[in-house]
Amino acid sequence: MPKWLQQELPDIKKSTAAAWIYRRYDISLRDFLKITLSGIGLLLITADIFYHNLLAAAVLCPYLHFRLKIKSEELHKQRRERLKMQFKDGMQSVAFSLNSGYSIENAWKEAIVEMRLLYGENSEIVTEFQRIINRLERNENIEDVLEEFAKKSGVADIEYFAAVFRYAKRYGGDLIAIIRHTAETIREKNETYNEIQTIISGKKMEQKVMSAVPFFLLGYMKLTAWDFICPLYGNPAGVLMMSISLMVYIGADYIAGKIVEIEV
Repeated sequence: MPKWLQQELPDIKKSTAAAWIYRRYDISLRDFLKITLSGIGLLLITADIFYHNLLAAAVLCPYLHFRLKIKSEELHKQRRERLKMQFKDGMQSVAFSLNSGYSIENAWKEAIVEMRLLYGENSEIVTEFQRIINRLERNENIEDVLEEFAKKSGVADIEYFAAVFRYAKRYGGDLIAIIRHTAETIREKNETYNEIQTIISGKKMEQKVMSAVPFFLLGYMKLTAWDFICPLYGNPAGVLMMSISLMVYIGADYIAGKIVEIEV
């Protein structure tokens, strides 16, 4: 971006620097260290249980890259879900303000006051609403502003809302009804998702327990029946067998995680 344009749009520059881009997740240093250290600990345990040699953890180091990617995607998903729910409350506040006679610009200003009380100054929705207000004060089209926010968010409900809002604004639709419908749709989807999670919560717990069973079983056998399993360690055939078992375990754990992962 040219320097003169960055000077003309300081709030956009600040928004980009703060990484308010919801299609990717810029992981914090704290989360990076937490995920990395826990991954190293898991590698050391795996190396000891499956190979009886901590140096094997060096060979398994590529796992840290995949673990960081998977955990980042999980945090990214949580962030977008949080934005979607905050957006739902924001739209309800905007619809109430419009119904009370406020203009579109003033409706957003009233809504951001309520969002600050609900979620705090540093929440995603307050940051985005403030950016929308700043652009509206520069006389930009509300349709373009919402469409850019929707594309940046990567949330299907927000993208749908922006598209319908543009059509209604252009051809004279009922904006209040559209905003209310959007908020109600997000609420219903969230209730359905919560019901599904409640139903399968037991299965998720079973999946986590089953994922931990091989580690506990091998660890227990190393302590109580070493003579029985010692042929699996310290020789090429044993290393091959343990490596195949580890790969099968990783594949089964991945498939089990996908089975209990349900999107709404």
